[in-house]
Amino acid sequence: MRSLFGFGKAEETPASPKASEKAANDAQTAAGDSEPAIPPVFDCAVSDGPLQEIKALSADEQQVLERIKAEIPELIADLPPIDEEAKKFVDETVPLDIEGWLTDECIARYVRARKGVYDDTKKALRKSIEWRAATRPHALRPDVVEIENRTGKMYFNGFDKLSRPVIYMYNHRQNTKEPNNQIRWVVYTLELCIRHMRPGVEKVTLAIDTANWGFSNSVSIGTAKKFLDILSNHYPERLGRAVVFVPPKLFVGFYSLVSPFIDPVTKAKVAFVKPNDPAPAQSENSNSPWIAVEECFARDSLEKDCYGNWAFQYNHQVYWKAVEDEFAQAKAALLDKQN
Repeated sequence: MRSLFGFGKAEETPASPKASEKAANDAQTAAGDSEPAIPPVFDCAVSDGPLQEIKALSADEQQVLERIKAEIPELIADLPPIDEEAKKFVDETVPLDIEGWLTDECIARYVRARKGVYDDTKKALRKSIEWRAATRPHALRPDVVEIENRTGKMYFNGFDKLSRPVIYMYNHRQNTKEPNNQIRWVVYTLELCIRHMRPGVEKVTLAIDTANWGFSNSVSIGTAKKFLDILSNHYPERLGRAVVFVPPKLFVGFYSLVSPFIDPVTKAKVAFVKPNDPAPAQSENSNSPWIAVEECFARDSLEKDCYGNWAFQYNHQVYWKAVEDEFAQAKAALLDKQN
């Protein structure tokens, strides 16, 4: 089975940056190092606040779910081994734990995404199970993807008003050109978010700063399409909201090129924000993508770099220590479960 972590020809594990590159990148993210760096927030505080409502399955959809649950032994039989290409990027000692992944909530997401059609749902689940067995997305090693975030271009940090993990995306901090490893970092981040969703939460929120967006610091359309394919095929019903801050005309043009590849349900989750506007533009139009910041975020838990009041500033050394520690803890938990 061809690995979705190794599009095209075989490649070596991404090389570490040169000393000069590392110093330059670290300098960009170490501003304010004279003050203690604020660590990232991976765990959601217990809150009495609302959670995003998860659409209940219809009676017919529930029957599909129960039918598929009865066929789990068949679904997880004869799985492929780890892809040879993927072995370069994963920790093979991390247990697969397909049974732990294949929860009622997981099956329900696939049922909803495939419109309750039994054959389509079963086929999609089997495809994702084979993909997880062959590529081990949950076992991607931090050292493989570290280079992708030395400048803090995209990372999980904190939660929105509905307790959904927030992934910040600062496209002007783009620092790499290798598309396959960029996709690995996106997948790693999604898996990290999923591990830290509180009960009742199934989706993530994207906070996308496009104030300094340009084609020179954006991913290619091909890479964006590959990511969307992985998101729709293997992480269905995982996107809660994609909030684009201060979108310039150039970004809107790029979005118009990518949007044909986005299904209507996902497209409806895209929102645009002008943070200093007290109310969303064109509020009288219910189909308008413009919203107020407060509809999705509490200003005090939104990073200052993304127009909020939270004084968090990305520090790579501090953030990556948290990533490495979290990976070790997640691995240990799976090993304990296996034993």
